Amino acid sequence: MAFNINEFKSNVNKFGGYAHPGLFQVIFTNTPPVSSTAEARDLSFFCTAVNTPGMQVNTVTYEAVAQRPKAFPMSMNSEPVNAIFMLDSNHQILSFLHGWMQKVINYSTVGGNFAEIDEQLPYEMGYKDEYSCRMTIRHFSTHGNGSTYYETILDNVFPVAIGDVELDWSQKDTPASVAVGFSYDRIQYSGERAGIPTSRLNRGLGLLDLITTIGIISQTFDLGFRPQSVQDAVNKFTSVKNAFDTIGDFFRSF
Repeated sequence: MAFNINEFKSNVNKFGGYAHPGLFQVIFTNTPPVSSTAEARDLSFFCTAVNTPGMQVNTVTYEAVAQRPKAFPMSMNSEPVNAIFMLDSNHQILSFLHGWMQKVINYSTVGGNFAEIDEQLPYEMGYKDEYSCRMTIRHFSTHGNGSTYYETILDNVFPVAIGDVELDWSQKDTPASVAVGFSYDRIQYSGERAGIPTSRLNRGLGLLDLITTIGIISQTFDLGFRPQSVQDAVNKFTSVKNAFDTIGDFFRSF
């Protein structure tokens, strides 16, 4: 088929054209209180670059004789989030970031080795629910007047790396900036589907259920079970019986 420029443009325009990397906003919610006049909402105006985390699946390789190796998914990695913030002349953005890091781990020994800051001794870690927050990254469309965007939501976010600030007399017309790396526990994309809590109840037995069942039986016989009472013996016998029934149902399902 010959290349048709009009068809190419039509297909691209069907989805609103190409996305622009400069149309984004970063929103921090419920950040910890720090000794700075800057607030969480101020970080949005000074964040000049950020990456939306990708996804990486860890795999294991199964190799059989006379067959090509096969990869199977095993787990997922959390890709890091890196952002760049311009710094203000009053140094309140940098003060906010350093104060936030001090909530994660109190790096200061200015008051001595036993001087507490909010009940944290020097180099003592804080509690995650006291220093973590929610980070929302919105990538706006080139149309829609700011009402159309793809959203990435990160929960339990906290800084794990604050970069150095480069100072140079020759860069008098360039704003100073600092790079910050964030960690998180949970990620949510606009394009993902929400799960249904009861969906597993409508499915048959899975391999994980079978492995769990076999584990119950194995522990019962390997550890030398000794009942502490008649009821204890009845309960253990019932668990093992149910486990065998589960295995039978699993193989009968094929």
